[in-house]
Amino acid sequence: MTIEQAIDRADRLRPNQFSITEKVRWLSELDAQVYSEVLLMAEENWKFKTYIENTEDENGNVIQTKEIEDTSTLVPAFEFDGYDETTPLDTPLLIEDIYANVYVDYLISKFDYANREYASYNNSALVFNNQYQSYTVWYRRNHKPRARKVRGI
Repeated sequence: MTIEQAIDRADRLRPNQFSITEKVRWLSELDAQVYSEVLLMAEENWKFKTYIENTEDENGNVIQTKEIEDTSTLVPAFEFDGYDETTPLDTPLLIEDIYANVYVDYLISKFDYANREYASYNNSALVFNNQYQSYTVWYRRNHKPRARKVRGI
């Protein structure tokens, strides 16, 4: 699902007065949470740090470039820097399409909260939380967890 698709679906289900910029910011908040709480917990989303080593001739010209892995340092396989008003609306969101309704439910709960419709917010937040929890359980069940270093033993 893309940013635009999530916004369009939420707008059809719950017409609102919020700007696209505000909705993009909310989606960015959710994907930052997904990135840190879910995706970075999986081994596949980490890689060894790499650096470039150049071999030069006697004149200082690079004749060979080699990428070297530092097997002592793990870094995220990709970075998430968030979305803002300059982010293209066709940017894919982080959650797989099978659980893409999480985004729609999140936006609807944000609409309700911002509008001070607290009874509706309680319901929409409950729906979002259930969908988000289902996604995190599915993700952790289907992706190998990252090994943690044991400290203090």
